Amino acid sequence: MWQYPISLISYLVVATIVVWLSIRLSTFVDLLDKKTNLSGALLGGILLAATTSLPELFTSFTATVLVNNNSLVMGNILGSNLFNMVLFSIIYLFFFKKLVDKKVDKVHLFTMLIIGLLYTTVIIASFVFNFNNILWGWFNPMSILIVVLYAINIWKTPKEEDAKEDEGEENPTKFDKLSVKQIVVLFIIFALALIGASIGITYLTQWVVDVYGFGSTFGGALFLGVATSLPELTATINLSKRGNINAAYGNIIGSISFNFCIMSLADLFSWNCVTRTFAADQSAFLLMVFGVGSGILLLISLLVKRFVVLKGSIGERIYFYVTGGLIAANYIAFLILSNIDLGISFAPFIVG
Repeated sequence: MWQYPISLISYLVVATIVVWLSIRLSTFVDLLDKKTNLSGALLGGILLAATTSLPELFTSFTATVLVNNNSLVMGNILGSNLFNMVLFSIIYLFFFKKLVDKKVDKVHLFTMLIIGLLYTTVIIASFVFNFNNILWGWFNPMSILIVVLYAINIWKTPKEEDAKEDEGEENPTKFDKLSVKQIVVLFIIFALALIGASIGITYLTQWVVDVYGFGSTFGGALFLGVATSLPELTATINLSKRGNINAAYGNIIGSISFNFCIMSLADLFSWNCVTRTFAADQSAFLLMVFGVGSGILLLISLLVKRFVVLKGSIGERIYFYVTGGLIAANYIAFLILSNIDLGISFAPFIVG
């Protein structure tokens, strides 16, 4: 019986460490945004997104290569992505005034379109290529398309911007006086520490799943998906408090797109695993459905933010509150339905 509390407490301790490291990393990115001419889209959408996705990368790698259970990967990645979309609810519900005041790069719209294509690619990989054995040994050819789409997204991301928007720093920290070189060194150190915590939390998740008897995909989505999304959650709140909404947007959307690339890497190293990376069960199917639904809501809200001059009116506030609520409801619906046998363990009707 002792394993029940000890496994959960250990998981929560390491998750807390991940949160603390993430706060520091997001602060360093915000300072780089202010002290350099690098674009907020590059810093938030590529650098911070890739860094806060290190837990997904190393937990997926650990689950595939060391634990030999890549059924955790599908739940981890798609669960993280669905949870990441909920982070927009935090911005819409709690930082609406800052959202109205700050600009958002148009490149985020392009990234959302790429994310739509990535979801489509994963669906095809699972329900067409996987079902019909269109594979290269253990490797799913659609993994290559995922990497190509992510590379296009990086290529289209602006590397510099002509003028920095005044972010209106409200919460100065002890790091503000550091030089760019010092910030970069500290960023690397904290990123390495995050890698260590990420590997540890993979084993702890497997322990919790075994002790409590959760399914691998559901356990991956709930425990790995949430835990590995804590960096994005923490970074989003910290950047929003500091008034850097553009970097917060980039962090969330960039992390979602980078996560798909992680799935491809896990697929490459999955030759010793019992199951295939894109083998979909009911939980994975629900993650795809609700992920696509939340993505559509996000794309519409991004179009509104980009092309409508927001004035902070009651109507605008209601729209963003409702959108944020619906995105959060999608995640709650997934958690509920995943624990109910819907009779769609692998949804064969999709391929006819």
